[in-house]
Amino acid sequence: MTRLRSVLASLAFAAVVTSVGALVAPIAAYAQTTVTMWTFLDPNRPGGREQALKTIIESFERQNPTIRIRVEPQVWTTLAEKFVLGHSAGNAPDIAWVNLENMGLILNSDAAADLNPLIVRNWPADRRADLLLPGWLDSLTANGRLQAMPIMASTWVLMYRRDLLRDAGLTPESLRTWDGVTEAARRMTRRASPDAQPQIWGMGLGLSQERFSATPAVLAAIGAPGGIFGDNCRARLATPEAARAVQMQADWILRDRVTPREALSMSSDDAIDQFAAGRFAMQIIANSRFEQIQRTAAGWNGADLAMAPVPGVSADRPGATLIVGWSAVAWSRSPRLQQAARFIDYMTNAESMALWSAPGAQVPMTRSVAARPEMQTAQAAPLREVSAMFAASGAYMPAACNWSRTFADFNLATQQVVLGQRNVADALRVAERATQDRQ
Repeated sequence: MTRLRSVLASLAFAAVVTSVGALVAPIAAYAQTTVTMWTFLDPNRPGGREQALKTIIESFERQNPTIRIRVEPQVWTTLAEKFVLGHSAGNAPDIAWVNLENMGLILNSDAAADLNPLIVRNWPADRRADLLLPGWLDSLTANGRLQAMPIMASTWVLMYRRDLLRDAGLTPESLRTWDGVTEAARRMTRRASPDAQPQIWGMGLGLSQERFSATPAVLAAIGAPGGIFGDNCRARLATPEAARAVQMQADWILRDRVTPREALSMSSDDAIDQFAAGRFAMQIIANSRFEQIQRTAAGWNGADLAMAPVPGVSADRPGATLIVGWSAVAWSRSPRLQQAARFIDYMTNAESMALWSAPGAQVPMTRSVAARPEMQTAQAAPLREVSAMFAASGAYMPAACNWSRTFADFNLATQQVVLGQRNVADALRVAERATQDRQ
């Protein structure tokens, strides 16, 4: 009897072990790794790019059931700096999005892993050939190490209202040069009487030191021969071309009276809001804002919104179409580096690139996406226009140079000239030193 009880007890124990094992085995087989990603997007909020990211994550997780992607949205202006600080402290995320303005922080540190052996060397032969902007990939390579992967590209364009341009008796050809833009701004400025404050100003500007963006002066200086950086990231802002550009902006306020003095304290977002509200006729704005401005146009028909390439000094040579945008970096010390690289690769493959363009409303980054039927629709016309600008006059800033606040340096120079604090030459020498000190 004792022996029987012992046998039964052993069988019962074995059954329990087997049962528990059956429960534990699937859990062990699907043990999950969580990859943390910092980006300015929140996939739980509305928006085309947000929806694209949400769809990409869901698709990736279905195909990779052992990996979960946790998004931690960040303030875009400090994301790169926060990532490098996290690297120094040993607590950076596995993936971070970095804009090209701040890429120098990455290329001049050891925070980012080399994505060549992790991703690019495993690409099929036709994947690189499919890229519309292969130069961007090259610009993110330092000492043979690819330290970031491009996700979405954007640029600044001259946005204007067709109705106001037409009423002024002008055509888009009038906007091919900066002199033409100045004349158009004069004719598009609307006043009830010659001495009255304009109801509509010809040119909008945001010249504050915070929440700044590209202005005509910056783009005119970048488009000049030699640009604004020489060898080894030597800043060269105190040039005749930059001086003419800053003087042009100051003249718009002081002499031509086509830009309000309040622009000195406006952020780029403030100025865009004023443009959408119908207070400005033209403005340099990131192309990614096109759909938003059409949707929020107040007091005017959003269908009249149009864009033109950045003007040049002469009509036969357009200004620089400065290619900027967001790239993904993988933290070099991540204990989940392989999984992070796998998601970066997925987030930038052909399937995902199609989502970034629709519903994401971003400029196609590959030839195959650009050829898709949805990119041939009237709704996608602004994206095709920007692609044509990239092809005609696309330009990159040296990625290793630190130019994250150079736009603000130009803004300060314009402020000082308008306020009579410095002449143009002195103001640009101060701006040049500020930019150089950050290198």
